[in-house]
Amino acid sequence: MHLNLLNMIENQKAYVLLSGGQDSFVSLLWAKKNFVEVEAVSIFYEQRHNIELQYAKAIANNFGVKHVVYDIGSFFSQLTISSLLKEGKHTESHALANQLPASFVPNRNGVFLTVIANHAFKDNINPINLVTGVCQTDYSGYPDCRDNYIKAKALELSLGLDRPVNIHTPLMWKTKAETFKMADEAGVLQEMIEHTLTCYNGDESLHEWGRGCTQCPACQLRKKGYEEFKVMKNEK
Repeated sequence: MHLNLLNMIENQKAYVLLSGGQDSFVSLLWAKKNFVEVEAVSIFYEQRHNIELQYAKAIANNFGVKHVVYDIGSFFSQLTISSLLKEGKHTESHALANQLPASFVPNRNGVFLTVIANHAFKDNINPINLVTGVCQTDYSGYPDCRDNYIKAKALELSLGLDRPVNIHTPLMWKTKAETFKMADEAGVLQEMIEHTLTCYNGDESLHEWGRGCTQCPACQLRKKGYEEFKVMKNEK
């Protein structure tokens, strides 16, 4: 990170979107390192794998940060379909857009960022700093994970709240292997492997690379990233 950005944010508070998965775990690590105060926010949206929120709570407790959970109930399920919301195969294409995965929830990140920005506004924070683990380099193909979307969302929230809203994406240009590396360099690799849950099916079975069913796209991506990380580490 550039020194001028560090000087700008080091005395400010950050709000981290904490899902309980690998990416949000590493994003929380990053926020703790770069901000003087950090708070975690999780969202329940009737996701099939809502056990992830138990992991989010444990992570926040372990890091010693305040943790808030917002329940938006059936908001998404009333508006759309997704294999994350109802029964369906995660490996298929989305019924409303075959170029996207079945797990796609339209504008999920947009809604999440709106919720967390409003939460920060309620705390009368100015400027507002949000941290999210979205990634364009090594991801599941969701359009609302892309850098241009996040930049547009930051502008929208800034205009809507009439104060600066910065959305920090420390993993945007990193591969899954590099997120494993970040945890390893921070000395919490095994903790991340054992105490995060990224699996779309909410399977808590523990493997060398983490917890999961091994079959869903999230598990496949995580397993692949860990294998690449091991190669990367052995080449040093």
